[in-house]
Amino acid sequence: MTTASDAYGVIRSVIEANVPNDQNGRPIDLRFYGDQAPLLPSIPQPFAFILFDASRASVIEVGGGRGANRHRNPGIAAIYLFVPQDWTLKVATDLAESIATLFRSYRQNGVSCESATVYPGGLGSQMKPPGTDSEVDNYMWACCEIEFYFDLTG
Repeated sequence: MTTASDAYGVIRSVIEANVPNDQNGRPIDLRFYGDQAPLLPSIPQPFAFILFDASRASVIEVGGGRGANRHRNPGIAAIYLFVPQDWTLKVATDLAESIATLFRSYRQNGVSCESATVYPGGLGSQMKPPGTDSEVDNYMWACCEIEFYFDLTG
């Protein structure tokens, strides 16, 4: 049986084991939602911000009596790739694509990926509430969204 924590761990470990390199050949920083992360640097550097969300499960198989039904739990991992504004949106999109490639047809450790979609974002200023002060203005972003599921028995 795979739990939400297990699925999160699988997605995270795949990303951590395959950190993409920026256009200068250096691995980008990874920032996972819920982890304590340093403030954005005053000199922009590429990084990924990863969100994980599991949705409501539904019964997909009944059998074996109480506690033996199989439930399918869908989830989404959204990986936002930020690059310095002068690097162009293409660089952010290419980094997102390098992560999406890892999850297309991924089916291991109790997690099955159904799709990995890349879409260009734009200016980092779109990612902050108006009127707030943030270094995110210095960035361009793209996103890789991974749809997956894991099964639970109960």
